[in-house]
Amino acid sequence: MRHLTLSAVYWTAILTAIGASAAADPNNDAIREISTAFERASNRHDAKAVAALFTADGELVNAEGRVVQGQKNLEQTFAAIFEAQPKLQVHVAVQSIRTIAPTVAIEDGESTLVRQPGQQGERNRYTVVYVQQDGRWQMASARDLPPSETSDQEELKSLAWLIGQWVNESPQAAVFTTYRWAADGHAILGEFQIQVAGRPAMTGTHRIGWDPSIKKIRSWTFDSDGGAAEGVWTRDGNRWLVKMTGVRRDGETASATNVLTQVTKDRMTWQSRDRVVGDRVSPEAKPIVIVRKPPQPGQSVPSEHHHSTGDAQ
Repeated sequence: MRHLTLSAVYWTAILTAIGASAAADPNNDAIREISTAFERASNRHDAKAVAALFTADGELVNAEGRVVQGQKNLEQTFAAIFEAQPKLQVHVAVQSIRTIAPTVAIEDGESTLVRQPGQQGERNRYTVVYVQQDGRWQMASARDLPPSETSDQEELKSLAWLIGQWVNESPQAAVFTTYRWAADGHAILGEFQIQVAGRPAMTGTHRIGWDPSIKKIRSWTFDSDGGAAEGVWTRDGNRWLVKMTGVRRDGETASATNVLTQVTKDRMTWQSRDRVVGDRVSPEAKPIVIVRKPPQPGQSVPSEHHHSTGDAQ
């Protein structure tokens, strides 16, 4: 049962938010008491208490249809999640609770999973079926739902922490990169310069945007040597895996997987793996530490969030 991903398993299990407005149906209060217990048990990482809120044959179903069923399997699954994510916290927004029979109720909502303090949470929609047995409400089925349609601006918010100036300096070279919001707010624009022995060796540009055809973030890079590359971004917690394919000025093709990891708001690491140029395999690059460049005296700090107008800060 542990083969289910953290996101898929956990999102399906999250229930209701504390403090939601009371409804006329008296069953709602009882269900909210269960959800309160669920949230507290989850955030103190008590897998046994979480599993006990389900029926004996209760189930979790992710968006791909994979299932965890039974209290024992549920306890094992949540225990594995909590062990892998020791700082995991959950926030929930209930959208509706409705009783469809005297002993059956359904809840729909959206939950937010925060893996590390200070990180932006990951959101997901869910639906939960409750049943009442021997006068007690329990969770019978919790199901993950496909993500709802969101705007490209909403999707790009997960990379808002990139906005600003970044620098990496080593004895071999120095790389300076600046990211800003496009004027319309629908893309992140980047510019970079590589210096060797204090002199410019290469410059280039990035454009990062949302591709609705594949429902992923995609980037395009062009350098002053005549090379170009395209990347598809996949999020994994505080890491981004960027599958890159491109061509050099001489027409030779190249590919790699770049791993961008947000360590803190002012520090990230970059590593290039699985690198192939033409038919030659290149060795894996060591991780590089990149830090945010502090503003000059009198210079304002760029915002990591754009306004509704899309203006860059």
